[in-house]
Amino acid sequence: MDQALTFRDLSSSDPQVANTLTERVRQSALAWWPDRAGINGTGSRLVVGVAVWSNYDLRLLDLMNEAVANGAHGRVQVVVFNIDELASAADLQRIFPGIGEVLQTPAVGYWEAGELKETAIGFHARQLVGRLLGFDPQLATHSPATAAG
Repeated sequence: MDQALTFRDLSSSDPQVANTLTERVRQSALAWWPDRAGINGTGSRLVVGVAVWSNYDLRLLDLMNEAVANGAHGRVQVVVFNIDELASAADLQRIFPGIGEVLQTPAVGYWEAGELKETAIGFHARQLVGRLLGFDPQLATHSPATAAG
């Protein structure tokens, strides 16, 4: 992956952006989650459903990628999927049991040893991800130039 490009660069109304997201994730330190049934396991797993039309979600992907690439995530596997590819709200409930009505993105679930420990959406999801991966979640709501200054 060209290191000069970021997930935030994907921001566009072009329908092909969803395909680009898949490839970008596969080329990053994050994992793409094609098998939505495979969330159980023995380790820790953070599953993040993002929307390609959300600049906040794309910035969050940049922050997550940086944290995972730098090893700050410890032993947490971070997997991503495009929330807009789900057919219905019921699909989201199957992925994140008990998450409730999802009115904003991202949607996040955290599993330890195959047991769902936490779910969150929107602001609270960014807080959860930041806490687990060791970065300030407020950075997801600011452009890199603003956050650096």
